[in-house]
Amino acid sequence: MQVQAQLKKFSSYIVLAGILSLLAGVTLYAISRRFDKNVEALLAMGLALVGLFILARPEEVKRAIIGRTARYGSNAGLMIVTFLGIVILVNFMADRHHRRFDWTEAKEFSLSPQTLNVLKELKEPVKIIGFFDPNNLYQQQRRQELEDLLKEYTYHSDKISYEFVDPDAQPLLARQYEVTTYGTLVFIRGDKYQNQFATDEQDITSGILKVSQDEVKAIYFTTGHKEHDPDGFDEAGYSQLKDALEDQNYKVETLNLATITDTLPADTAVVVIAGPQVPFEDKELETLKAYLSLGGKALILGDPNETDPLGDLLTRWGIRLRNDLVIDPIYAFFGDVVSPLVTEYRFSQITKDLGGLMTYFRLVCSVEQLEDKPEGVIITPLIETSDESWGETDLRNLQQIRYDEGADVKGPLTIAATVEENLAETRLVVVGDSDLVSNGILTSVRGTGNLDLILNAINWLAEEEELIAIGPKTRQPRPILLTPSQARFIAVSSIIFLPLIVVVAGVAVWWSRR
Repeated sequence: MQVQAQLKKFSSYIVLAGILSLLAGVTLYAISRRFDKNVEALLAMGLALVGLFILARPEEVKRAIIGRTARYGSNAGLMIVTFLGIVILVNFMADRHHRRFDWTEAKEFSLSPQTLNVLKELKEPVKIIGFFDPNNLYQQQRRQELEDLLKEYTYHSDKISYEFVDPDAQPLLARQYEVTTYGTLVFIRGDKYQNQFATDEQDITSGILKVSQDEVKAIYFTTGHKEHDPDGFDEAGYSQLKDALEDQNYKVETLNLATITDTLPADTAVVVIAGPQVPFEDKELETLKAYLSLGGKALILGDPNETDPLGDLLTRWGIRLRNDLVIDPIYAFFGDVVSPLVTEYRFSQITKDLGGLMTYFRLVCSVEQLEDKPEGVIITPLIETSDESWGETDLRNLQQIRYDEGADVKGPLTIAATVEENLAETRLVVVGDSDLVSNGILTSVRGTGNLDLILNAINWLAEEEELIAIGPKTRQPRPILLTPSQARFIAVSSIIFLPLIVVVAGVAVWWSRR
């Protein structure tokens, strides 16, 4: 009796401790998803304490269960239990069929369309092992950022898995994959593996591509005619384009056609002719014609010139680069009529994902579709200028630019187009500007779709359709690029319309109160 009296005296504290212990056990299980000894101990202790409370106050517990108050409170209890059941069911379903939403303007925390395409096309599992030092604060911060990103990959593909390893604790594994530096990522598919150090989306997608593809296609840039150099780091160089292509698992090389004695290298996927300033020799043109006639693929990037360095290379497929300079007062970049800023594209595999991106052309010539186009050749315009544009043919006198009827070509003008010959499976992409992916343009005019346009073009030519999409993004300032009409609208609305609205509102208030 004395023990029961003591239990009854402290029963309120006992039942409170029991309920808290039960809640702690349930919470720990919800977090860890493991029914381990800690969870068992908390639940057992909670049940034991609740049992002691029942022993201490049996009559009160009986009245609480079957008494009048219990009967009146049963409906409320049933509603509470039902509500809790619904909440638990919703959380259970959300945990197994959850969706993630990225509300940032540039979708900075979502995987790019290109990465999603790569994950969709995976045929075999790819495992990613990150070797990080658990005792280094900087290493752990990088690991956490990387893990947040890798969760996105596993969310979109069940063929991606990852784990983190301490190389000091598992030296044999580190030696197996030739890991010598903390922060190294190893991408593994079967017996094939690839080591990388960077941990952003571009590098992770690149690593997945390199281990998932058995064939490495080659992109050859012609040289010897003052073209843009893929190895050049100056403003005219194409080193940034080369880096982007290598990230997509292409081999990028230069090719001097004057030294070719027979045919192009067997691994040639695409030939890029990037803004030649010196005419090609007849022998070189014949080599290119032979390659293209047998189903070859080429990206032609021209420039305004008085004579076309490519001669009659493109006329075989009913197209050529005009010897003009496109003038566009509507799409002019900050009023520069010789620098169109294009925001609209004709639909194609190359441009289907470019909506919302602007493409900047510094100096561009137009692409002409010839009337005597051969049968079986399909020419598709990709980008066109406005109705107010024209092709200026007097390239020696650009001080006073004006449209000359009969001499200049009236817009809209095509400045980028694709060519397909179904019988020979030949593919061409012809663009009237070679500077649009030079290092200088990509660095100075950020936020454009220039690089995406050319990468998509090369992927289409190389028949790598899964790579045709907007590539992984890097966080960077996003300038607002305005056409003259947009700039005028903002200026007029800010200087005239907004003050006018305030004046009208003031007059209306005065009139109503007078």
